[in-house]
Amino acid sequence: MKRAAGAWLRDGLFALLALVFMLPLIWTVIGSFRGASTLRVEPWGLPETLDWGNYVAAWEGRIGLYLLNSTIVTVASVVLIVVLSAPAAYAFARMRFSGAGLALGFILTGLLIPAHAVLIPLYELNSALGVGDYLALIGPYVAFGLPLSVLLMRAYFVEVPGELMEAAIIDGAGHLRILWSIFMPIARPAVATVAIFQAAWVWNELPFALVFIKESAHLTLPVGLLNFQGEHIANWGAILAGVTIAVIPLMVLYLVFQRHIVRGLTAGAVK
Repeated sequence: MKRAAGAWLRDGLFALLALVFMLPLIWTVIGSFRGASTLRVEPWGLPETLDWGNYVAAWEGRIGLYLLNSTIVTVASVVLIVVLSAPAAYAFARMRFSGAGLALGFILTGLLIPAHAVLIPLYELNSALGVGDYLALIGPYVAFGLPLSVLLMRAYFVEVPGELMEAAIIDGAGHLRILWSIFMPIARPAVATVAIFQAAWVWNELPFALVFIKESAHLTLPVGLLNFQGEHIANWGAILAGVTIAVIPLMVLYLVFQRHIVRGLTAGAVK
């Protein structure tokens, strides 16, 4: 009986904590169906009717174009991060070579570098090379996404049974074939974790996008939402509608890959 009461208490605390974290999202969704005037007067009120005008205003404000640009940048960045971090993680996990520890430590120092500390140098470099808007964003996103991705994938590759690799080597398979045919299918939780983490960061990143993008047709969602703010007034209803639209893809990705993410994060925690 005491254990049952303890379980109920624990579940209740978790539910309360989840509600606290969900409150900003709930308020955003509710506010997206309210008029701008009522939002300013009564920000915590409930909508009397579902007003879709904010979503119409957001769409007319080119939210669809911003969504497309963010999708292009996010997908390209995440694919490159996974493709580049997987061989590196495999090498550090399964191959023995001189200076492996030093090389891994060098890569992981990227976790200690604030991304925005290199904002001005990267801007000057992009301007000097004439790099396009998309490439100017994808390059830094991939560079700053690699350290954490290598760390997470290496932790999972270490746990893959060595017998599988030995059998593949006996059959004449090379390291690349072993990586893509054996390790990557087994490491789907780690890949999903890396993909979701990096996609969330790239999707929501603002400073790089704000500084590097020159053409208005290439604006991503975080920068595009700033267009709903004028000098003296902001269309908060359209902004909240745009934020709701921006959150939906990440929520869907997380719900689809939730089980894999939990397994990826706990890799190597239990021996």
